[in-house]
Amino acid sequence: MAKDIVNRILNQLDVPETKVLDLLQTYQSKEFQKFWQQDGRLYRAFGKKLISAGHPTKAFELIREGLNYYKEELELKYLSAFALARGGNISKAEESVKKLLEEPELDERLTVEALSLVGRLNKDRYERTNQPILKLRFAQESARCYERAHALSANSFPGINAATMSVLSGKAEKARQLATTVIEQAKAELAKPGMENDYWLPATLGEAHIILGDLKEAASWYGKAIHHANAKGNVGDIASMRRNVLLLKEKLEVSEEILELFNLGSVVVFSGHMVDHPTREVPRFPPDPELEQKVSLAIKEEIEQLNANVGYCSAACGSDILFAEAMLERDAELHIVLPFHRKDFYTASVDFDLHEMPEWRRRCDALLDHSTVKVHYATTEHFLGDEVLFEFVNTFTQGLAITRARELGVEPYALVVLDPASAKVFGGTAYFLDRWTGSGRKAQVIDLAAIRSQIVTRPRPFSGTIKSPQATGKEREIKRQVKVMLFSDVKNFSKLEEEQAPSFFATFLAEVARVIESSQNPPLFRNTWGDGLFLVFDHVTDCADFAMRLLDRIQGMDFERLCLPGDTTVRMGIHAGPVYPYEDKIINRTNFFGSHVNRAARIEPVTTPGCAFTSEQFAALLAVEPGHDFICEYVGIEDLAKGYDRVPLYRLGRKQ
Repeated sequence: MAKDIVNRILNQLDVPETKVLDLLQTYQSKEFQKFWQQDGRLYRAFGKKLISAGHPTKAFELIREGLNYYKEELELKYLSAFALARGGNISKAEESVKKLLEEPELDERLTVEALSLVGRLNKDRYERTNQPILKLRFAQESARCYERAHALSANSFPGINAATMSVLSGKAEKARQLATTVIEQAKAELAKPGMENDYWLPATLGEAHIILGDLKEAASWYGKAIHHANAKGNVGDIASMRRNVLLLKEKLEVSEEILELFNLGSVVVFSGHMVDHPTREVPRFPPDPELEQKVSLAIKEEIEQLNANVGYCSAACGSDILFAEAMLERDAELHIVLPFHRKDFYTASVDFDLHEMPEWRRRCDALLDHSTVKVHYATTEHFLGDEVLFEFVNTFTQGLAITRARELGVEPYALVVLDPASAKVFGGTAYFLDRWTGSGRKAQVIDLAAIRSQIVTRPRPFSGTIKSPQATGKEREIKRQVKVMLFSDVKNFSKLEEEQAPSFFATFLAEVARVIESSQNPPLFRNTWGDGLFLVFDHVTDCADFAMRLLDRIQGMDFERLCLPGDTTVRMGIHAGPVYPYEDKIINRTNFFGSHVNRAARIEPVTTPGCAFTSEQFAALLAVEPGHDFICEYVGIEDLAKGYDRVPLYRLGRKQ
């Protein structure tokens, strides 16, 4: 009986155009939980499908859950590493796959997959670095790994990757030889019963023909791969095909016909004006059904032009809700990001607590409670009248969109509904657009004033008490500011004997002080207690720079000379969020406090020693900043110390 039910679920998953997230939600309910624990095929199949569909983060979490029940399942261990690789965590993926290759019972198929994955990780490093010497080294190492896998299996998949990486490492003749061999292998594989359902084989043939210079034949094969019924919706796989094409384009000619086939759609981050609050003197988005309809139509036309497959927005009355509804109508992936507590958001941005606007509250709730919508919070705390939270959510939302676009291998766009006469209010739509385009990113603007001029608006009378737009919290003397907090401590510190403490502190704190003093932009606040360190910065890049330099410095310390184990190191927890600055009368300087300081402190104890783990907020803000060489690699959803929360965490690192 159980086997029959699992088979039925797997058959549903195999249907082309299946929406894997919807199916997963259905079958992860309590009534089906026992089947997951009885049959590991569910974890394997859903994990693979999620990766193919461009959801590596979700895949990693599901596979990690599966490994709790099937600890020795080698296929799941491989898929875990593969999901990390697709999600951009090169270092953790490499650590996992190398452990897998040491397994004595690893069969030939998984050995080939694992070696190919090591090749892929070197390919990732090739892409990340701008240093020619490192590029060549990574290309060569990647080609070697793929060649080893190809020699083991005579399979076309590692063979075509070996050919492409040979092109990038400057071995053109070897690449052509491999491509010729791969064409024979792929055609033979295609001729086998059932292999006509494998869209990777025509993609392989397309890639091989690019290497051989036959672009017309390449376009034909890529067309078959991309338009294959089984490839529908698997944007993660199509993005992987496109990636190799773009890599080859660095060295070889690639026709526009081929490039146009890979129209994967775009990730769109949205901002737009709300419906006017009744206290607004100059109309901007008056509550008029005809105006709303025209704005909605303009949004739909733009997202069609952008081929928007993924959207990020808030859920304020007016433009936000119109965009969100349009994205759901086109069955796209939708993320809604709220700036603060949901109840306060209603008052500040949805219905203003007015009886005349219940429809906007209803539509907002329908979006937030929709089964396929992912809801994020910049902060879950109350608004309390702090306007800075609107700017914080803008930057956070932009960073989430940039990160998702990078994950899918597509370009992010901003779409805004803007009255050009609007002032650049901190946290407003014009400010949002300025921040986005200031980094050279592309944006489309819908002119709200031009649409408004096409109709005669009829103001609706409001009755009852009219509250101010942000009357959701008691006015306070101290306003929150967005800061970046870092907490750090030393592994093995508790093993220190009393008489050894002076020597340790003299050495360790001196090293920390040197790193601080050599910072281009030192922290605003610094404090220590025992081996603990608390620093506050204005900018995410300043904090990232300090963290990486401190890790480098500590790795060079001789801890055994200080009577501590040789593996002694530091760990850091980093978070960005709104905190209170306050003149601390005890230490006679400005200190910082609030729930987001606590959040940073709770990340540090769950950080792997020798690493800096960050919150999703920090990772998103860092993604928005241009011109730096820092990266945040997804670690997983983790429980914070003392049961504080369960959140996504990232590992801070540098590009090669």
